[in-house]
Amino acid sequence: MVAVLVVAAASVVAALLDRPALAATGLLALVALGLLVVLDLRSRLAILDRRVRRRRSPGGGSAADLRATVAELEAGLAAATHLNARLDDLSRASYRQSLREHVRTFRTEDRLGRPTKSAALQLPYKLRTLELAASHGVAVPDIYAVWPDVDSIDLSALPDSFVVKADGGAGSVAVFPLRRQADGRYERVGASGDVSEEELRERIRSLGRAARAPFFAEELLHAADGGPIPDDVKCYMFYGEVGHVLLRRVGEHGRASSIRVKFVDENGVDYGVVAPGRPHDPTIPVPDSLPRMLEVARHLSRAVGLPFCRVDLYDTSKGIVLGEITRAPNGGNARFTEGHDELLGRRWLEGSARLQADLSAGRPAGPLFGTLADLRLYPPDERPRSPVNFGRTVVDCSQWCR
Repeated sequence: MVAVLVVAAASVVAALLDRPALAATGLLALVALGLLVVLDLRSRLAILDRRVRRRRSPGGGSAADLRATVAELEAGLAAATHLNARLDDLSRASYRQSLREHVRTFRTEDRLGRPTKSAALQLPYKLRTLELAASHGVAVPDIYAVWPDVDSIDLSALPDSFVVKADGGAGSVAVFPLRRQADGRYERVGASGDVSEEELRERIRSLGRAARAPFFAEELLHAADGGPIPDDVKCYMFYGEVGHVLLRRVGEHGRASSIRVKFVDENGVDYGVVAPGRPHDPTIPVPDSLPRMLEVARHLSRAVGLPFCRVDLYDTSKGIVLGEITRAPNGGNARFTEGHDELLGRRWLEGSARLQADLSAGRPAGPLFGTLADLRLYPPDERPRSPVNFGRTVVDCSQWCR
């Protein structure tokens, strides 16, 4: 506003001094400044109008709302301060922080391009994991066929029920339990709907990097009690010792909202709600075979050669069978209550210390294959980073795996 008055005064003086060009320039500047003032006033009025509307709306912008917002921010700040203090304290431990550092490490190993020397980089390959387990005498599903790419998938020679999987891919997005129907289509076991062979191929293609070749068909396992899909028994293992066991029940395959969980200790005692946001179901039964399952998990976790892995097992009509071994559950994003996070964090530190002691005593680095089977599931592949070319360290399990 002051600028407008100054320009106006200058224009008047220029006109009195018989300087028409200068006066005209001043008038143009005056008009421009006037427009700016009008636009500024309109902007300020719009802001004021929004503030008035918020105050007039029910509960909007009230003192109570402001106090609630401040309290929420203060609580968040207090929680963050507490967490930072805990993580800075060398006498404390955190599973989440250890897991995320673990993920950073194997991602760096991947960039180095030497998977044959890394235990963590071999775990994402499902067929490789089955080969490892079989070499230690652990039961695995029968493998009916292995295909190098999506276009090669051929279901015609398979039994009436089976599971199609991708060798690389996390979670159950690339897992398809199927049963042949009379019309030549395939029922989705444990889920609604059916698919044709070509529709299955298209679904796999649509997954992109979430379903990496090769692809294979394996035996459809049945629960020990005769149910169509056995409960998952996911053992969080710290180089030979149990952290906890996740019992996971799936209501409908592929529908995350149907999943219920229960976390128990090695004796089957329920930890209660230790994973906020995950539906806890205390009615999920602890399998009678849990002690034998944990012996299998202890053995395999030592053979893998990492401070932590999750060993997924099934209690089936044919006994205890391996599902897979996972290096970073939930992609490294799992959250537990503070006390449980610290419990698992301490187990991680202890597992790491045991592994380092074994390495110092002569344990070969990386996964250790046993001598009880020599399962070879991969088709020939000339790429050096293909699992078929990883190589194997074969040992007698009596020293390092038991």
